[in-house]
Amino acid sequence: MTDKEKEWIIRLQMIQLQSENPYLEDYYYQEYYRRLEAKMAEEELGIRSKKEPPKLTTPYITKTDAYTPVVHIEGSLGQVAVSTCYSPRRAIGAVHEQKDTRQQRLEILSKIEKSFNNATPEKSIFLLIKLINLCFRDSGDEFLPFLSVSKGKKLLARLLPFLKNDSALKILHIVASNLPTLISRDTEEDLPVLYPSLRNVIGVLTFSQLINVLKDLTSSESLSTFECLSLTCQNKFGLSLLYALLSHGEKLLSSGVPLEPSIGDFETWTDMIFQVAGQLSQCSLVEPLLLPSNLLTLFCRYLDKRTVHQLKSNLE
Repeated sequence: MTDKEKEWIIRLQMIQLQSENPYLEDYYYQEYYRRLEAKMAEEELGIRSKKEPPKLTTPYITKTDAYTPVVHIEGSLGQVAVSTCYSPRRAIGAVHEQKDTRQQRLEILSKIEKSFNNATPEKSIFLLIKLINLCFRDSGDEFLPFLSVSKGKKLLARLLPFLKNDSALKILHIVASNLPTLISRDTEEDLPVLYPSLRNVIGVLTFSQLINVLKDLTSSESLSTFECLSLTCQNKFGLSLLYALLSHGEKLLSSGVPLEPSIGDFETWTDMIFQVAGQLSQCSLVEPLLLPSNLLTLFCRYLDKRTVHQLKSNLE
C-alpha cells in the first residue's frame, strides 16, 4: 500500500470523527487534555513546555447539503434509502414510516369498502376520521382520490357533521381548490351530495376564512380566474357552492358583528363581487341546488341598478 493510499484511508476515517461541537460530542477527550495541560502548566509554574502534548486533530467540514433520507431514482422499483455516518437511523426510520402509513391507508380503505357494501356506513365513521388524519399528515392532496369516487363522496357527506371545525374546513379548502378536477371526474354527478354538509361548514366560517375559500375557488394552476368562474357557474354543485359562500358573506356584513378581517380582505371581497357579477351576467347559468334569498341584496351594495336588474333576470 502506497503512502498516498494510507493517507486517503486515514483521512476517510478521520472524517467520520469530525464534529461541529467537539466539546459536547467528545467531552471526555476534550476534558482529558484540558486537565493535562492545566497540570503541566502548574508543574512548570505557568511556563508552558515547548513540546506540546500529542493531540488528535480531526478535520472540520461544514455541512452545506441538505440531508435527504430517501432518493427517488427514475425507473427503480420503490424508494432507495441512503444513509451517512452522521445519522444512519434517520433514513431507516423515514422509509419505515412511509411504508406503515401507506399500508394503514390501504387497510382502512378496504374496511370502508366492506362497511359500505354491508350497508352499515355508520360503523365507518371512525375509520374515515383515521383515514383523514393519515391523508392530512403530509398533504391534503392525498385525500383528493377519495373524493373522485361515488362511495367516497357519499361517506364523506355523512362524516362531515362529526368532524372538528379545522378538519371540516380543510376538506372545504380541498374541494374549493380542486373543484375543476372534481367536476371533470364527476361522471355520475354525485358532487351535489356534499352540498348540505359543506353548506353547514360554510355557515360557521369567519370573514377571513371565507375570503381564503373564495380565493381557492377562483384560482388554479392551469386556469385563470375567469375560466374558474365560468366552469363553476356552469356546474350545479359549483354554482351552489359559490352562492353559499356569497350568501354567508352577506350575512356576516349585515349582522353588525365585528368581522376582524385580515389586511386586504375587504379589497379582495369587493374584487370578487365584481368578478362574480360580471360572470353571472354574461354566461348561461344552470339551476342551482339552492338559491339564497340575500344574493340580490349583496349585489345591490356594490353594483348599479342596471347590472342588478340584469343579474336578477339571470338568477331567476
